[in-house]
Amino acid sequence: MSKVILPPVGLSRGLTDWGYPTYGSQSTAHVPGDAGTHREAVPMSLVRKFTVVVVTLLLASTLVTGNLLAAAHLTVLDPGFTQTAIEEEGGYQLVENTTIATASSQVSAGVAEGVDTEALLRESIDRSYLANQTERNVAATYAYLHGNSETLNLTVDTAPLKSELSTAVEEQVRNATVPELLAQSETELDGPVDESTVEQMTANESGYAAAKADFRDDVRQRVLDEAVERAWQNTSNDEKLALVIPDYDPREYTEEEKEQLVADNETEIRAALRERVQNERGDEIDQEVDAQLAEINESVAPSDADSDGIDAVTTDMRATFAEALTTDMSYQTFQSEIDGHKAAAAAAVGDRTEAQLDEQLPDTLDLTENMDPATRQSLEDAQTAVTWLDRLVFVLPLVGLALVGLLYYATRSVQTVAGSLGVSLVAAGLPIYLALGPLQSFVERSVTQQVAGGDASAAPMIELFLGIVGQLFGRVGTVSLAFALAGGVVVAVWLLFRYDVIGGGEERTAAEAAAAADAEAMAQTESESSESAEAEETTATGETDEASAATDE
Repeated sequence: MSKVILPPVGLSRGLTDWGYPTYGSQSTAHVPGDAGTHREAVPMSLVRKFTVVVVTLLLASTLVTGNLLAAAHLTVLDPGFTQTAIEEEGGYQLVENTTIATASSQVSAGVAEGVDTEALLRESIDRSYLANQTERNVAATYAYLHGNSETLNLTVDTAPLKSELSTAVEEQVRNATVPELLAQSETELDGPVDESTVEQMTANESGYAAAKADFRDDVRQRVLDEAVERAWQNTSNDEKLALVIPDYDPREYTEEEKEQLVADNETEIRAALRERVQNERGDEIDQEVDAQLAEINESVAPSDADSDGIDAVTTDMRATFAEALTTDMSYQTFQSEIDGHKAAAAAAVGDRTEAQLDEQLPDTLDLTENMDPATRQSLEDAQTAVTWLDRLVFVLPLVGLALVGLLYYATRSVQTVAGSLGVSLVAAGLPIYLALGPLQSFVERSVTQQVAGGDASAAPMIELFLGIVGQLFGRVGTVSLAFALAGGVVVAVWLLFRYDVIGGGEERTAAEAAAAADAEAMAQTESESSESAEAEETTATGETDEASAATDE
């Protein structure tokens, strides 16, 4: 019979205590109170706590990124925000002023000369036109940045502007007063038609009649002066002196005395000659007046066929004024002809303005056609960045949900998940919200200091920039405050559950659940170890008895 060598009982017990089976198979059971059990329980609790801390930090970082991303999409990445900010912060007024300043020099150099170009442009470039063009280009820019359009297409529709401008020019000429048109024209007012005569004749009907009477009287006085001068030259000293000296006897004076008397009484002599001419040659004077009026009328000729625009109309107006002064033209006829000249001039100026604008300015201006390579590269880089930000809108929520799921998987506690989520929300919102005020003040102060003493024309642009920055910070603050408040509510609810204020303490915390799991595992291990020890002792005793019996035999 072969001899069986058994291990000592103590050695067999030791192997069992470290978890190895007596007959070659492994066992993970441990004896109660064994040191190995404590070495495993403590690290498992630390691992859970470490997992909660790490996942909470990752969740907070994700929410911070989400906060900033949400603020970006609600502000600088939102075309609606940009359009509203431009309108509320006076951006349209700035664009209008810049457009007028740029276009005035272009239009005044040959297009619609003689009219108030700046006023016409301000009327033509109204708020609705600026808003339409700005909003369309803002939408096109954001479509390109968000990847909805492969090319950046920025254009300005100038057709409405040209049409409105030519119409405004025509309307201004039609509504302008005659003195204004004559003042704007390069036509010189000479002869019978001067500025005072124009103002008097166009004021009202009584002024028209008074101007005609004054003009005819001036012509008559001039004819009389000429007749008196001829009479003065054609009369002798004796005839002159006889007009002013009663019972004049030429024999009583020498020639020298006669010359002296004529010189001394020239005024009285001329007055007497004028009265005699009027009495004796009245019809002749009237005929001479009519002849001079006709001559004046013929001297002021209307414009020729080569003239156009305001110069042509002022020339025709001068002819009409001359005709009204030198003929029996009624006030109604005069006013009708003047209005006709103004209407014809307005139409001519409007057509010429439109033709010149069509020649100089295309219906659509491509703002990107002459864009330099550096600007194009900057836009491409911006498009790439915005594309990634758009992707993060879908990625960040998934990452957040994954972190929340991982947190629950590690703790099996809704309370722990809620507490971590609340703390993360507060951390993602409150610091940013508190930092916005000082940061905005710093930005405003820095910008103000940089432009202090600089070009005054940049002030409106700086005001627009600071206004948009203020609205941007306001939106970011709103989102951050919402994060912080939501996190505060979640943390408050978690604390109420944590300290059994609500919920009755039915749910255990992660630490309690881990401790209970360890205790249960230890109890099960103790039971299994006891049973295993008893079985080993029984087996060892039986084998020893059998060995002794075999030896005795």
